[in-house]
Amino acid sequence: MGGRGVTDVVARPETAEGGRGGLGVRALVVFYVSSLVGTGILLVPGLTERQAGPAALLAWLALALSSYPFARFFAEMSAWRPDASGLAAMVEAGFGRRPGRAAGLLLVTTYVIGNPVMGIVSARCLLGLLGEPDGPVYPLAIGFMAVSAAFTLLGLTAGARVQAAALVVLVLGLGAAVVLAVPRFDAAEYTPFVTHGWGGVGIAVVTAFFSFLGWENVSTLAEQVDDPARSYRRAIRWAVPIVGLLYAAVTAAYLAVPGDEPVVITALLGASLGEAGAIAGDLLALGLAVVATNAWVLGATRVVRAAARERILPGFLAERPVPATVALTLAYTAVLGGLTLAGTGEELVLVVTSSAFLLLYVAAAAAALRARGTGRALRVTAVVTLLIAAVFLSFAGTGLLFALALAAGCVALTAGRTRTS
Repeated sequence: MGGRGVTDVVARPETAEGGRGGLGVRALVVFYVSSLVGTGILLVPGLTERQAGPAALLAWLALALSSYPFARFFAEMSAWRPDASGLAAMVEAGFGRRPGRAAGLLLVTTYVIGNPVMGIVSARCLLGLLGEPDGPVYPLAIGFMAVSAAFTLLGLTAGARVQAAALVVLVLGLGAAVVLAVPRFDAAEYTPFVTHGWGGVGIAVVTAFFSFLGWENVSTLAEQVDDPARSYRRAIRWAVPIVGLLYAAVTAAYLAVPGDEPVVITALLGASLGEAGAIAGDLLALGLAVVATNAWVLGATRVVRAAARERILPGFLAERPVPATVALTLAYTAVLGGLTLAGTGEELVLVVTSSAFLLLYVAAAAAALRARGTGRALRVTAVVTLLIAAVFLSFAGTGLLFALALAAGCVALTAGRTRTS
């Protein structure tokens, strides 16, 4: 993949400190945690509470427990075939070039649809700071996505330090918010527990899955990892518990605090410190949201340029960073403009994005079982991943229908490009 994205800026410090040519365990842990713990934890717990009530906590716990099989599958996949194409490379290995190209296009599409949610989070945080919670969320979100797209053109050499600092601030800020909010916990907030039925819990699982996207992203770093088999396996032993415990603690605290504030940090700090805490929460959330958006837009740019080099997308997008950046900005604007016109909230976008990634998980896991030369560990984790992803998809409802439509469109488009190329 092209450009100087997250992969590149994380690689430099590891090379300098360890004297090696690529990423080691420590850098992978940082990349895992900072990729997963971002805007999802700021916004998604509030969405799942609306869908399932206090029982939303069960959805988060289920995902925390299932994270290890997912993470281990992608770690084994990267160890078996270190390839920057990640999921698409696995699909191609098992099912051939055409399905692999379709998977690559679906991955690009999913980034385009899902990333604007981070701009929405940033917009809500800014409006909270301005005291205008009912202000123009989507126009501001378009502005934030444009800023993050422009950021990809800077190629900042300090990117690795920013990522590490953001991770420290995020973990410490969320931890402090939980501790400070403890005196404000109200057990009555957990009753009744299952307020929208078990179907609501299922939908909450699919929505919350958005916050657990990222295990597969780190597979795109495989070509730059020293000893992938060792490094990936050791990294997930640290990253999975950190992410799971943080998510469970933050969600449990958020559900116990009275109020309807949608941004988690703002709700927790506001409950404990009043108006000053709410302002501090909005500031912290805004900073974290912008940093996370920058990272994911950097990743999207790399995915777009890689797809262009494979002729899945027009070739001119691969030549320089500017065309891919402009194309992404226009795509994000179209998505947010469509949401504005349709009057649809971000819940549908989250469910569709999660459903599309789950489809890719199913395809990659099935491909791992079909491909030749895969080891026992990869095949076992592929079976577990396939089963868990299929169960989660059964609750996706409308999101699954949209994701299947997207997948069908990607198959048709890539088949057409294959015939004409």
